This record gives sequence, C-alpha cells and structure tokens, in this order.
Amino acid sequence: MPITFERDSVCAGDDVLAPNARIVTFGASPRLTDILSENGPLIDYLPCVNASRTHWLALIDDERVATISFTCEPCRSVAVTLLVDDRHVEGGRLYFRAAGQERVS
Repeated sequence: MPITFERDSVCAGDDVLAPNARIVTFGASPRLTDILSENGPLIDYLPCVNASRTHWLALIDDERVATISFTCEPCRSVAVTLLVDDRHVEGGRLYFRAAGQERVS
C-alpha cells in the first residue's frame, strides 16, 4: 500500500527539493506504529539538521496523529509519541509539519 510522505522544508537549501514528497510502500493496511516506527522508513526520510534535534507533528488528513523528535548526531535516532490510538491506515498522505528545533551538544 503506497503512502505519500511529505514534509515542511527545514532551511532555504531544502526548499530546492520542496515539496519533499516520497512514496513509501507498505504491506496491506499498515498500522500507525508500522508507518511511524523508529526503525522504519521515517528515519531515512526526515532531514538531518547539523547539531540539532528537530521536532515534527505528523498529520493524516489534518488530524494530528503523532509527535516526533529526530536527531542524526552522533547517530540517527527517532522518538515517536502517538497522539491517537494505533489503527490501520488505508493509504493517502502523511504530512510532517515542523514543530521546532533545538541545538544538541
């Protein structure tokens, strides 16, 4: 099942690639926890921002479904908090809205 990942840009250089969309294919009717898994495609989709932790809000059809914290230094790591009950997703678009950024040492 194809799901389109799309996100806000994180800097002017990133705007060149806007709208930053990627189609990710999952098995039939994946669950939110499959799509937003810390070990899934999310970790390769979100952009690295040097020496920073970025915060994202994940939306499906304008519904806030999760918050995400992402860093790539010293190694890539993702922390996902679901804001809704886990459920099956029937395709469509998952939008990642930038929700902040903080410097990390």
